[in-house]
Amino acid sequence: MTEFPEERRNMARTKPLGVYAERKDLISRKIRGRIAESGLRPADIFRRKVIDRSTYYHRMGDAGTLRLEEIWRMEAAGVRFTDEDLLAMFGR
Repeated sequence: MTEFPEERRNMARTKPLGVYAERKDLISRKIRGRIAESGLRPADIFRRKVIDRSTYYHRMGDAGTLRLEEIWRMEAAGVRFTDEDLLAMFGR
């Protein structure tokens, strides 16, 4: 069995942020901002059956799992994304 230095043995066990952590955080902030700008709240999105509550919070926690269909349903509900927003989500 491999022995680790004392400081490594006592380190907290956390999920690594990943390569795209900063990008995912930016996407989550953009989505929340666009929902707010449209005059809607997340509760309105859930009530209109655009996206399930648990799915929404999961996607905001890991924006890399967001699906194109969910963006389309948000836009149909009145949330407007700019081309720049969409490019940040799915492009570069």
